[in-house]
Amino acid sequence: MKAEIIATGTEILLGQTLNTSAHYLTGKLSELGIEVDYHTTVGDNPERLKKVIQQGIERSDLLMITGGTGPTEDDLSKELIAQIFGLNMILDPPSHEKIQEFFAMRGSQMPKTEEKQAYFPEGSQILPNHCGTAPGAIVQKNNKTIILLPGPPTEMEPMFKNYVWPFLEQTAQGDSARMYVRVMKVVGLGESELEETLRDFMGRHEPGMTLLCKHSEMHIRLVVRGDADEAAAILAQAESVIRERLGDKVFGTDEDTMLELVSKGLKKHRLTLATAESCTGGLLGAQLTQESGSSDFYLGGVISYSNALKEGLLGVSSQTLHHYGAVSAETAREMAAGIRERTQADLGISITGIAGPGGGSQEKPVGLVYIGLAASEGVKANKFQFHGSRDSIRQLTVQAALDWIRRYMLNSERG
Repeated sequence: MKAEIIATGTEILLGQTLNTSAHYLTGKLSELGIEVDYHTTVGDNPERLKKVIQQGIERSDLLMITGGTGPTEDDLSKELIAQIFGLNMILDPPSHEKIQEFFAMRGSQMPKTEEKQAYFPEGSQILPNHCGTAPGAIVQKNNKTIILLPGPPTEMEPMFKNYVWPFLEQTAQGDSARMYVRVMKVVGLGESELEETLRDFMGRHEPGMTLLCKHSEMHIRLVVRGDADEAAAILAQAESVIRERLGDKVFGTDEDTMLELVSKGLKKHRLTLATAESCTGGLLGAQLTQESGSSDFYLGGVISYSNALKEGLLGVSSQTLHHYGAVSAETAREMAAGIRERTQADLGISITGIAGPGGGSQEKPVGLVYIGLAASEGVKANKFQFHGSRDSIRQLTVQAALDWIRRYMLNSERG
């Protein structure tokens, strides 16, 4: 089955909106063994949009269109499909009623323009929208399948998951080899280092391997097509070999995130944590409090940007600051010990560094960061040299701090 994805919306062409839907849908279709041959983006122009849809219908078995299902005059996807296939537009009473209820719950009447969203090409399979007012639809005609989805990802993705995936899973059954994917997530290694370590995997067919550079981590994407049991065995064997080579540089798989794993680990080990940040300005604390239930382990933090606050709030000695400077292993250790002592946390973690773009020197360049960790076993500090923009350096620093907490808990488990 050959597929094509059309994204509608002038705002995408103007660069005002990022087309994340094409990325999401391509990944999902690939898992089903459905090849996506084309991505097309077209503005809200009826002539151009109609031409693009006609071209897609001619060359593809499956056409997925995002956007153009709403209430405004430039939402034309459904009407154009009806024109191309010679179908009437029919009111769907359940959709009409749901849109009316949507406005009634907000204490207002449904504007007449909103009624447009409840009309579909005759014979459509309606896809309910539980996150907005614009339903989607599946239209099948002349051995072609057209799937109409709302533009906003917050509406499109749940609709795809709940209704389109089951439909396509059944439709594609027997016509294509399913794709099974495992993503291994790595921290602390670059692309060239990974490629060298895993050189014998490069170019393999089973499993196929791709290295993906993310902002502060690397992803190893393993892909196998075919029988589910056989694919699971191949992926498990490959993962085992890669873990043996990379050790605890592999921090998770698939949907795992560093933050989620650290949060779960702190709860599991019943550990509390406090933070002392300088160059990251509270980013680590902000990350930790993104997780629901973070109050179970995170006690709080201090942003000690100035030397005076490092001394007054954290107890860093003036002699340390004078002899070694604010950006030093010695200062990082005293910051970590100070926040742990003052909050009575099990772990105190500190960050001090030069995020740039100014402030660096030959001895202490931009991107130099020290992270300290204070625990019952003692206080340590690690040195890091990051590169990139100010924001990049700060984000990399936060990821490194979270990773150290993760590795501390791993080492504790090992005894």
